[in-house]
Amino acid sequence: MWFSTSIPTILRGFAFVAGMTLQGVSPVEGKIAAPRYLRVSIARWNIDLYSAEAERIFHQIETDGLAVFRAQPGFVRYRLMRADRTTTIAVAEWESEQLGQAGAERYRAWMRSVGIMDRFTLETHAGEIVVGS
Repeated sequence: MWFSTSIPTILRGFAFVAGMTLQGVSPVEGKIAAPRYLRVSIARWNIDLYSAEAERIFHQIETDGLAVFRAQPGFVRYRLMRADRTTTIAVAEWESEQLGQAGAERYRAWMRSVGIMDRFTLETHAGEIVVGS
C-alpha cells in the first residue's frame, strides 16, 4: 500500500525539482539562480612560453595571481591554457557581470604592478554563460 501511493508523490516531487532547475531556481535554496558570467582572454606574448621566464610568470600567476582572484567577491574559477609558444587562453568565471568586470580590473591592475602586462597584448570576450556543466 505504501509503495503504490508514494510513487506518484515521489514522481511529482522529482518533476517539481526538475522544473525549478530548468527555470533557474535552486531546488535546495528555493530561489532563482543568477546566470553566471564568463571572461575569455587571448594573450599574444612577446616571450617564448616554454622558456624559464614564462615558467616563472606562470608560477607567479598560480600563486599570487590566483590569490588576487580568490579575494574578489563573486569569483568562481580560473583556468589558463598555453595554446602554443606565444599564445595563452584564460577563462574566468564569475557570479555576475558586475563582479566579473570589477574583479578582472583588479587582476589586471595586479598584472600591471608586477610587470606581466608588459609581456603580451590582450583580446577579451565576455558574456553570460548559457550552457554549463
